[in-house]
Amino acid sequence: MQDDPVNRLPSEYDTEEVLENAKFLPHILTVANNNYAWHTSKMYLEILGIGVNETRILSILYEYGELQAWKICDILQMNKATVSQSIRSLQGKGLVEIHHQREGRFIRPTSASKSVHRQIVRMARSREEILLDGFSAEERRMFIDFLERFHRNLPKAIAYAEKHFG
Repeated sequence: MQDDPVNRLPSEYDTEEVLENAKFLPHILTVANNNYAWHTSKMYLEILGIGVNETRILSILYEYGELQAWKICDILQMNKATVSQSIRSLQGKGLVEIHHQREGRFIRPTSASKSVHRQIVRMARSREEILLDGFSAEERRMFIDFLERFHRNLPKAIAYAEKHFG
């Protein structure tokens, strides 16, 4: 088998009879994320009256300040329709406002959203601590580093799939 996975031919994996999902990292990440996202969305809807997409948008507006919708899409890696729908929902609840500048439309949180944002921070950080219970500070840093490297490799995996399967 080639040392560089980008140069491996798909046929080099023909000796593997099954995928073994319990050892297949994309499967493990997807299952964990789906479970976490479902429970998180349910909790946010029940307690805050907004879904996980809206909480993600509100969180980055507090982190980055006012943003254009395209920048929100870019930061969160969300599609335009989802971001647009979520912004409308937040605006309808009085949690964000849209204002026009020469450069375009900008979204910013309203003063009414401050208490909602504080609750998001409390809920997210406390749950993160529970999820990372038993991880040392170094293991947490390493875990984040591993996930960031995994994410940086996605464009290569996409290009590989397009070349061999697209």
